[in-house]
Parts: sequence; structure tokens; C-alpha cells
Amino acid sequence: MSNGPAPDQSTEPLPRRGVDTPGRIPTTYGPENPVRDPLDAAHYRIRPGVPNLPIPEPQRAGGTAEASAAYPIRPGEPGEPAYEQFLAMSERKERLDRRRRRVRWGAALVALCCLLAVGVTLLTTGSSSSSAKKRQAAAPQPTLAPANPATPAATPSTLPPSTAPAAAPATPAANPIALLSSAATDAEPLDAATFFAGPTFAFDKQSYTRVLTTDSVCAPAATPQLAAVLARNGCRMVLRASYSDGTTAVTVGVAVFDSAAQARAVKQQATGNLLPLTGRGLPSFCRMVVCRLTTNAVGRYAYFTVAGYTDGKPVPADDTSAYNAGSAMDQLAFDGLLARAQREAASAG
Repeated sequence: MSNGPAPDQSTEPLPRRGVDTPGRIPTTYGPENPVRDPLDAAHYRIRPGVPNLPIPEPQRAGGTAEASAAYPIRPGEPGEPAYEQFLAMSERKERLDRRRRRVRWGAALVALCCLLAVGVTLLTTGSSSSSAKKRQAAAPQPTLAPANPATPAATPSTLPPSTAPAAAPATPAANPIALLSSAATDAEPLDAATFFAGPTFAFDKQSYTRVLTTDSVCAPAATPQLAAVLARNGCRMVLRASYSDGTTAVTVGVAVFDSAAQARAVKQQATGNLLPLTGRGLPSFCRMVVCRLTTNAVGRYAYFTVAGYTDGKPVPADDTSAYNAGSAMDQLAFDGLLARAQREAASAG
């Protein structure tokens, strides 16, 4: 296979020719064999052939340059041992597992604390409910009502009862309470300072300090609604005293009648409330706001309480401090009347 013309092997000099002289193409040029200078595209041509091959780009072992670009190469030093890589990965996994275990233990501890708190709350609530049920069986129900005659009457809501014991029925004369059922048998002198003699009164782990006392005719001691009920049933006088524990104030009043029937009628017909007794440093309370009220009767006496906050705010339905204060004064009035009956029974015996 020939790749071109054979080389010129002739030893004879080539004939010289001019521009118009035919013959072989000379290989030597001189003055007598002129060549056009410069050459142009009409007097030469590029010999066809295979162009120069491109220099291949360096490739990674195991694939071409295109494959290397299509697939990421795992980072790391070429000479890094696989065992060290495995140790690093194991250490990272162990740290992650420890962190997850700490989070799970922390969540379990929080859940346990919440369960304990719920249990304690349920036990406390159950104990309070049991105590309230025991008190409910022994005394009348207090109500929430406006404690000022100028305030429109609101529908009272029934609330847990006071702790005052129920009045004993009038039975034989040997019963001291029976002596309180009639003015004829209950002749001991009566005034507020003597009846509310103690400077303090403790009830249910709470102490109340007496601020002032007074006794008066019935009308000025009550709102117009209650004053009308007292007058209709023959009220003689009202003994009042106010106590306070600093944040809560309460006034207790004892209305005096001629017979136990009149006192029982007042308890059944009672509406309105006792007016709070203030002064001597005790601020006004239970004026044009809702307060805690109680009504009870024993013998020829009907007694009332009105309890609220010394800052003048209304008493909410879930209150406990005003409720306890009203219950304490209800107990105070009953204890005073019972002591009076026992003294009279001792004198008569």
C-alpha cells in the first residue's frame, strides 16, 4: 500500500523549465527556475490526512473521566486505612446513642413527676371533699348575695354550709337549750360586750381578732329587706361584733325575740343581710359587692353573719377564706348561746 509518490532516485540533473515548459516538478529552485513569491491558495493545497489525535485527559483508575464526573468520589485521604474510618464511624454512632438514651431517660423522669403531682392533687381533693361532706351534715347553707341595700338583688347561689351545729329541739326543761326558748326562762342580762367577750376566736387553725362590738335596735343593724322581716316577727334588739384576720373581715349579729317560734320564722323568711360593722381601723367591706352570708337560729335567737374581703373586692364562688370566716362566727354565736343556757341551767338547778 502506497502512502504517496516514491522518492526521486534519479542521479541525472533534472531539466530546468520555465513557466511554460512541461516536465517534472523540480526539487531545486534557483534564479533560472523562478517561483512565485509569495505563494497563494491557487498554487498549493493541503494534503488530506488524519488530524492530530487529542491528548487524553488523566483518568482515575477504574473509570473514565465522564464516569468520574457522574459519580462522586468518597472523601478521604487516598492512604487512609479503612479500619480507622470504621473506628471513627463507630465513635460517632456511640455518641448519638448516648444522647438518645439521655433524652429518653429525661422524658421518663418528667412523666413520672407529672404522675406524682396528679396523684397528690387527687388525694388532696378527695380529703377536702370528705371534710366538706362532714360539715354539710351538721349546719345550714350559707349563700352568696349582695351585701348592700342599694345593689339590685342577685340570684343567690347555694354554697357549702357553715360548721355551726344544728339547734337542739326544745324538749324537757332539763335541756339547757330549752331555757333559751322563752324570755321567761332566759332572764340573764344580755349585751354585746359581754356576749362577745373574748378578744380573739380560733377556728379551723385560723385566728380572728375582735375589732368592735355594739348593740342596737333591729332596723339600723340590717338591710331594709331583713329589717322588715325582723320587725314583722317582733325583734327586740341586735348584738353585733366584727372580727378580722387581716385580709378577711366578718360581722356577726344575734337578733333577740320573745319566743323560739319567732326566731324560727325569721330563719325561714330571711332575705337581705346583716349590715357590716366597721370602724376602729377596720375598713368598709361588703358594700355593693357580693359577700358570704349565713343565717341560723337557736332558742329565741336568730343569728347572722356577713363576710368579705377588707380590700372591698367581691367574694368569688370558689372562695375559702370568707367561707371559713362566716363559719367561724356562726360557731362563735352558737357557742355563746350554749354557754348562756348552761349558766342559766346551773343557776336554776
